[in-house]
Amino acid sequence: MAAVPASLLNGTAQRSARMAISRPMLVVFLGGVNLVLIQWVLVRELTALLMGTELVVLLVTITYFLGLSVGFLASSRIPARWLGALGAAALLLHLSLPIWFRLVAAGLASAGAYWAVFLLLPLATPFVVSAFYSIFLPLYADHQQERLPRLYTTELLGSACGVLVLVALGGMGLTTVYALYAGILMGLLLALGMRRVTAIAMLIGCAAWILLLPALNDWSNARWFEALHELPAGLRTLHSSYSAYQKVDVLEDPQGRRYLYLDGLLHYGTDRWSRLNVIMGTVPAELLKPESSLVIGAGSMEMERLIAERGGQVTTVELDPAVVAASAAYLDSVNLMSILPNRRVIIDDAKHYIANTGERYDLIATDVPAAFSIQTATLYSQPFYEQLARRLTGDGVLVVNLTTRLTEDNLTARRIARTILSVFDEVMVVTSHDSRLSFAFAADSLPFSLPDLQAALEGSGETSFTLYHHAAVEALAGDVAPITLDTMDLVLQISASRIVDRLAAE
Repeated sequence: MAAVPASLLNGTAQRSARMAISRPMLVVFLGGVNLVLIQWVLVRELTALLMGTELVVLLVTITYFLGLSVGFLASSRIPARWLGALGAAALLLHLSLPIWFRLVAAGLASAGAYWAVFLLLPLATPFVVSAFYSIFLPLYADHQQERLPRLYTTELLGSACGVLVLVALGGMGLTTVYALYAGILMGLLLALGMRRVTAIAMLIGCAAWILLLPALNDWSNARWFEALHELPAGLRTLHSSYSAYQKVDVLEDPQGRRYLYLDGLLHYGTDRWSRLNVIMGTVPAELLKPESSLVIGAGSMEMERLIAERGGQVTTVELDPAVVAASAAYLDSVNLMSILPNRRVIIDDAKHYIANTGERYDLIATDVPAAFSIQTATLYSQPFYEQLARRLTGDGVLVVNLTTRLTEDNLTARRIARTILSVFDEVMVVTSHDSRLSFAFAADSLPFSLPDLQAALEGSGETSFTLYHHAAVEALAGDVAPITLDTMDLVLQISASRIVDRLAAE
């Protein structure tokens, strides 16, 4: 064992320094576990705070790994006697991370400076989140306590255990994960030589905080949504969870209206979204009287209710069980999941399900988020629409939300329309002026006419809309390229425009 520099072993710090150097494998392993746990919290929270686009996910990932580099660079300059204090500071910052992140973002948004959130939180992340745990591996390697490959392997094993912990306990919520996180970090601090009296005091403080965390978590969550999304004062958080894919929130305002947000993006709660469900659900169901329908994506599942009320079996395919659970529990008055018998939900990736099912449908509707990420963009791609076409019955129809209005200057809607046109022989589009969205009705031969579609829209309460026949849709789409798996540049364009539009609105 190499000697520890004498400068590190002075006064009362001697014991702490000796312990820090003498237990490298334990410290590195525990650090690996907690790195994964805190990354899970960071990615879900910061992605939602910054509006959940592909660019934001990229930014969050970069800042997290930048923090690892910061720790590596700082390790040779940090005396071992400081590690206990740094660990205690990390524990305080990490256990309160969701709260103070949201309050900072809410304060800046209320002051009209939401743009600063994109600078402040990513800049703070490397120093306050991931840097602490990356100190140990190079520190022990420099002191020649263990060979670097063994240290690195041990840290990877810890990270693997962290992943297993999330798989086993992540569904139990933030409080459960944080209780385990705090226990692991306390174990790490004891391995670094923290006095037992200090550790007991900190453990009591952690326990008190974790008991208060659910209430503080809900309160800060509601304040952030009020500030950023301009929702009514007095908003309550009914549900907030991190799934394997996103942050899921259900909120209620003082008037009883409920809102569903996924990664900070609205998926239900305004009249705009209700009209979307009517146009994509009620209208085609009235025209087709489908015996079997498929909805890709869950969300509020109001669309499925509107179809199911008009008869036939309705199947929902959704990747994230947390969305289904939240919708069924808190939006039952909207989707009637507990009442309607002709409903079923399949938890599966839509692409996998469509590629492997043998069922065929009279109506398929894609209730999926806008193409803010690569994952969702594939659900607007030519190969996916080709798969959907094979799952339609002879008179079956596909209904797609173009995510914005179909106009000559709107590249996103034009490319989605062009993709649909490349697969189907007949396409009609309705632009709803109430919802400010366009919707495509597609088939090789649509079993209804434009006047039929107009009558169904008027019968559903749609008062202001424009209809486009196939030739007009062709003309509006123009010569843009269809979306393929090799042309995902649209995602970055949409991500950038979403951020710009949100910042420009202040």
